[in-house]
Amino acid sequence: MQSDRLTEPKAVPQQNSRWFGIVSGLRTVFSLDLRSIALFRILLALLILWDLALRSQHLTAFYTDQGVLAREFWLAVNNPLHLSLHAASGSLWWQVLLFSLASVFAIGLLLGYQTRMMAFASFVLLASLMNRNTLILHGGDQLLVVMCFWSLFLPLNARWSMDAALQPTLKTQPNVERFNPDTPQLYFSVATVAVVLQVLYLYIFTAFLKTGSAWTSQFNAAFYAISLDQLATPIAIWARQFPAFFTVATFYVLAVEYLAPLLVLLPLRWPWSRLIGLALLASLHIGFLIMMHIGLFPFIDFMALSLLIPSAVWIHIHQRRKTSPRFQAIQGITIYYDEDCGFCLKMCLVLRQMLLHPCVPIVTAQSDPAIHDIMQRHNSWVIKDSNNVTYIHWHAMQFIFSQRWPFKPIGWLMNFKPLMGLGNRVYRWVAVNRGTMGQITAWSLAWRNLSLKPTLIGSALAAFFLFAVTVYNVTGLPGMIKYRPPFVESAIRITRLDQRWDMFAPYPLKLSIYPQIPGKDRVGGDINLYPTTGTEPDWKAPTYLAPIHDGYRWRKYMERIRSYKNNAIRQGYGRYLCNTYNASKPVLSADQLATFEIWMVKRRTNTTGAPRQLSRERVWRHWCFGSFKPQN
Repeated sequence: MQSDRLTEPKAVPQQNSRWFGIVSGLRTVFSLDLRSIALFRILLALLILWDLALRSQHLTAFYTDQGVLAREFWLAVNNPLHLSLHAASGSLWWQVLLFSLASVFAIGLLLGYQTRMMAFASFVLLASLMNRNTLILHGGDQLLVVMCFWSLFLPLNARWSMDAALQPTLKTQPNVERFNPDTPQLYFSVATVAVVLQVLYLYIFTAFLKTGSAWTSQFNAAFYAISLDQLATPIAIWARQFPAFFTVATFYVLAVEYLAPLLVLLPLRWPWSRLIGLALLASLHIGFLIMMHIGLFPFIDFMALSLLIPSAVWIHIHQRRKTSPRFQAIQGITIYYDEDCGFCLKMCLVLRQMLLHPCVPIVTAQSDPAIHDIMQRHNSWVIKDSNNVTYIHWHAMQFIFSQRWPFKPIGWLMNFKPLMGLGNRVYRWVAVNRGTMGQITAWSLAWRNLSLKPTLIGSALAAFFLFAVTVYNVTGLPGMIKYRPPFVESAIRITRLDQRWDMFAPYPLKLSIYPQIPGKDRVGGDINLYPTTGTEPDWKAPTYLAPIHDGYRWRKYMERIRSYKNNAIRQGYGRYLCNTYNASKPVLSADQLATFEIWMVKRRTNTTGAPRQLSRERVWRHWCFGSFKPQN
């Protein structure tokens, strides 16, 4: 249990020094800096918004009954423990509603407003969204929802949040700085132990699962991975001419996945051991980002690793920053507000928390006769900079936004003359209606205590799910599934913590695959239903294959069309193609789509430099009307 006060390193008593040294070391590696937790919250929210934006491009195709996985087919392929609000209706409006709510909650999480509620709602809707169509998911999606779950147990709002700006003590003492940026701001609980191990499990268990000869004896796994044409970037295609480099890369990937987690957990030479481990892990994801089209996966990994940034990094950044002229200019800013306006104080606290620095004083305009005179004449708050220049109305808002990255572009945009005029009109309306705004913010921006003390229930839940996640990962190793307890399976599935870090394990695929979908209309005319590829058996695919798919989720889905055992996925896709193509055709017209076949062309990778062998596999045959069903 931890109080609101931050823990700092203490002297170890002489007696039982070895025991205290072990405890101190464990506490060091499993404590998280509050600034790292805040950065993690911001990145998590941004990635949820980014993911929603990408998914919304295919809203109908992937999440409605008019798409590839109508609910009748979803029931046939979905795990019954994967619950989904998105499956409550097959209509487009329902998906738009849930996507909109998820965006609102993610923005609330980003701002740190009612953070715990926003994090919980974001987790529920993210898990629901993923459960609605598991056929388009990859490892990055697993990590995103898993980290969203663990965020529920962390003090996400302790720094850089609206919640932190609205603590009751700031109501009467707005210039009390709660945290010293030149010291560690550490948080330790059962949840921090769990989340550190969860981040590292990705690397530990993917290393354990890499048992194929391409990793353990032939050392050509990296070459096979970048030879998958559907994943390879132009840089990877160019780099294939240096196979020896990828032999070294194979060694490097395995070495980092085994060694880096140990360095992250090593209390010796702290924090350099942690920093070296994080740098090695980050280097893997930079390589993946450069070499392969794998969607948001590398960015989600960066988000997870951000939690492990040690306090020394933040202290170093602050010490460097406070000597810069820009920071000294920010320190010279003073914010003045009307002491009779509680709404005004709240706005000043929020703006300082989000855009400036806690050292910037917030004082009443009545304390300075000259400033008070400006406030009364212009009915405005007043900002004074380090040069004693004053700003009022929307100009003051624009000035604050222009002080620090990444908000400077917003400040520049706000200075655009038409927007400045609009902003001033909005500000004057708010100033005239301060009473109404005060009533609204009395409940929407209520003063709330911010506690860093873990609850007993929260600690117990974190301990249970750490146990469950550990067991689930261990029993996911070869030959271990029979030891997985049913209650662990159920708990993990329901909470969407099911995870298997088998990327390119036990060995990378050796087949580059692309689809061909030739169809026939009612009178036997040819139709190409996958226009980015030809329908002829000898069609020559381009060297750079990734653009033939409409995004990485469609690529993943087409791979599942071939590999999935349940025909429900192919039936759902078949009905989708029939309905989509024929929607614009007159009923019973000759050019309606009648039948089609799904072929997968396979190009086998080799390490000898010989021409790749091509083969074709028909994975499905579909008819849009019963009258075209084959008789045999």
